[in-house]
Amino acid sequence: MLAGKDGRVLHHYKIANIVATEGAHLANFDAAKFAHLQALTPEERADIAFVMDARDMSLALKDMRHKGLELQVIYHSHPHSPARPSVTDIKIATEFESTRGILNLPEPLHLIVSLEKKDSPEANAFRIVNGTVTPASYRTV
Repeated sequence: MLAGKDGRVLHHYKIANIVATEGAHLANFDAAKFAHLQALTPEERADIAFVMDARDMSLALKDMRHKGLELQVIYHSHPHSPARPSVTDIKIATEFESTRGILNLPEPLHLIVSLEKKDSPEANAFRIVNGTVTPASYRTV
């Protein structure tokens, strides 16, 4: 997660991937992917799926409030696929909307970094609202 003020990122929060732990909660995935993930080791699951640790996320949001920062970006990588939201990414982002509303968080930009081409990673940003994906611009400084 990336936080900041006035559209400028000032702080990075690393959130653990709990899909890599034994007994991980995999309910966010469709039935086919759920069955596939269950057949893999935690390390193999972590290479193809991501679920944010709720404790890490909660601590990050608490720290943001303490520092007067706002959530700006939620990012993740796709090691083996293009830099665009997967069906699971869209589902998780859409489910996060209700939590975001309860916590009074701003709508984050979703940044996806593709590592599919190891020699030329690609990053794309999106707005995901009510299951609708819209490409978004961003700039690095």
